[in-house]
Amino acid sequence: MEININFRGLLGRGSGGAMGNSCAKGSEHKTFKRTIDGFSSLLDKGAGWTDSSVFEFMGVNWCLKLNPKDRKRNDKEHVSLKLKLTRTSVKPDTVIEASFKFLIYDQSFGKHREHLGNYSFQAASTTSGTSCMIPLKKLKTSGFLVNNSCTFGIEFIKVATVKTSAPLETLFATKMNVFNEAKVYNWEIQDYFALKNPSYSPEFEVGGYRWFISVSN
Repeated sequence: MEININFRGLLGRGSGGAMGNSCAKGSEHKTFKRTIDGFSSLLDKGAGWTDSSVFEFMGVNWCLKLNPKDRKRNDKEHVSLKLKLTRTSVKPDTVIEASFKFLIYDQSFGKHREHLGNYSFQAASTTSGTSCMIPLKKLKTSGFLVNNSCTFGIEFIKVATVKTSAPLETLFATKMNVFNEAKVYNWEIQDYFALKNPSYSPEFEVGGYRWFISVSN
């Protein structure tokens, strides 16, 4: 079955037919929007990451990564975003420090939901951490999804290019074992006194690893 998913690049509330780079000239314009037409087709595709079209900012090429059925939070399906830098945009001796906001727009009320993020992009690590934007169940019953269309965005707060003399391998090793996203996992126990000894929570994923909580009574 062929799945047709159309990403449209927009700036503000301009016409939806514009494609490609959506950022106007001048550093004061730092917000990029991507509208997905046919969101249900993306859901039919299932869990997994889909890339938007590439856009340019501060001399660097970026794209938004979207997962409509991410299960990294409390084992419930969430719509999640990542920011990706193209590998050809960064040199081995360069680190690009970026602060940004992920955005999802309420098309009915003209508001948006945002998640703040920051990441040190380099040749060996070109994709930011994951931000779970909204539960999929809530998305389907809100103004974030209108006429089978969703609009996501990225607002750049600060982007700085830093030269480093450290070897690429050293940079890669220090980033692989760093976990800097605050995560909370809640395990709701309906009947504590009916628990087996010991009892284990459902598995959950944090930092790329699978975990569980053990309780002995």
